[in-house]
Amino acid sequence: MKMIKPVFLGTLMVPAFMFAATAVNANEHTETSEITTSMEATYLTSQPEGTFHADSLTGNQVKSSVEDDEDIGTISDLIIDEDGQIRAVVVGVGGFLGMGEKDVAIEWDSLELTKDEDGDDYVIRVSASEDALENAEEYERDNDNN
Repeated sequence: MKMIKPVFLGTLMVPAFMFAATAVNANEHTETSEITTSMEATYLTSQPEGTFHADSLTGNQVKSSVEDDEDIGTISDLIIDEDGQIRAVVVGVGGFLGMGEKDVAIEWDSLELTKDEDGDDYVIRVSASEDALENAEEYERDNDNN
């Protein structure tokens, strides 16, 4: 009878371990499913107030607030961090008809954005001269992170 008892207990333990393993797997699946379903996309149907589209900046002239609003460059790109905040604008400066132009990255906090007289478009100003931007170090995009 001593032999039967360990075999009998062993037989009962195998299903118990299988049940425990199944419960753990089911629990892991449930947690994964909850994470997946809670990450559903949300959608906008209109532009939230106080926001703008990137194309309302790109292609626009940057004006010098120290040189009577002279156009000193054109915004070609935005530098955005992982939190979605604009860190800088890339401005093409110098050159003639696109020849000899270089890119300079101007930090976002250095820019002044106002609306034009009609309230339709942004006017972008920086407290720098055209010479200052032409003498600034060129911004080189890291192609590994684009």
